[in-house]
Amino acid sequence: MNCRRFLSAGLLGLVAVWSPVVFAQLLAMSEAEQELLGVEVQAVEPVTTGSTGELTLRVGFSPDGEWAIKTPFPGILHRVWVQAGERVVTGDPLMTVRSSEVVALQKDYLKASAELNLQEAAWMRDKKLSDAGSVSSRRWQETEYAYAMAKADFAGLQAQLTLAGFSQQDLEQLTRSMQISPDIVMRAPVDAIVLERPAMLGDHLEGSELLARLGEPDRLILEGMLSSAAAAHLSEGMKLSMQDTDTEAVMVLVSNVIDPQSQTVLVRAEPVLMAELKPGQLTRWSVQSGASLLMVPTGAVVKLDGLDVVFVQIDGGFEKRTVDVRSTGSGAWIVLDGLAPGERVVVSGTAVLKGMSVGMGGGDG
Repeated sequence: MNCRRFLSAGLLGLVAVWSPVVFAQLLAMSEAEQELLGVEVQAVEPVTTGSTGELTLRVGFSPDGEWAIKTPFPGILHRVWVQAGERVVTGDPLMTVRSSEVVALQKDYLKASAELNLQEAAWMRDKKLSDAGSVSSRRWQETEYAYAMAKADFAGLQAQLTLAGFSQQDLEQLTRSMQISPDIVMRAPVDAIVLERPAMLGDHLEGSELLARLGEPDRLILEGMLSSAAAAHLSEGMKLSMQDTDTEAVMVLVSNVIDPQSQTVLVRAEPVLMAELKPGQLTRWSVQSGASLLMVPTGAVVKLDGLDVVFVQIDGGFEKRTVDVRSTGSGAWIVLDGLAPGERVVVSGTAVLKGMSVGMGGGDG
């Protein structure tokens, strides 16, 4: 109790002796009073590598990094090789569709292959005769036409089978074996992750149903929706740094369109290194300044009369200074106007100075 009475008496004595004096916004305070009241100052220095803001971005796939695998013909989903979340490499089987239409297509392909061989042999024979002058011009034209038509028919059926999922190896095997199968093996077109597999074993497919959705893990992007005010400070080419990692990214899109429902703006960035990123992951990024900026801690800025204010140390006390600042969202303010490098501002104990200022006629905004 004695200690409390002594402390109270000391503070009362300080209040009685210390009466703030105002000369052109001067808040008078001695060094002893600063120490007693916990007022700390810090010099304002330019920062060249600091963060000018923070963003939360979701990891996704770039528009050219997602694949939709669909059934080319009506049929039945006969076999499934993969599940969602698995990694596949180019050529890996994904699923097998059993279809009667592919039987007819393979039959026509083999007939076209045989016809092409026949017309090619006829073309080679008549070519020799034409060179020797032993065949009429009309017959040579008819031979050339028949050969060209055979090549076109064969190429068209080959393209249809390729679209159905047949690889070049599958086509060569079909030509050698002459064995027709009702099965179409759908294969991975790229190294990818299986994102979705909506079709179930035994499903009857009408054609063009989505069998699987794939995403390429080396084609990732970062996307987020920001308020228009936050997006206004961003521009394409800005560098981002992922918090607590060495991963970096570059801003590639700040949309000019505001979503009418959420009143937000789409922003997109491309990561430089993707090893630490996973699709669907929410990540925190710092926007790098890329230039020399003046920055002060968040606690240095207070609101007075609706204005952003800092207290600058001068001879005999502090000066109330209106500043133009922008929050980085990471515990600091960027100073756009109102301070110069080297000036010292209050970073702790601003509440005391704010109270002094309010007591002299100022008001909270």
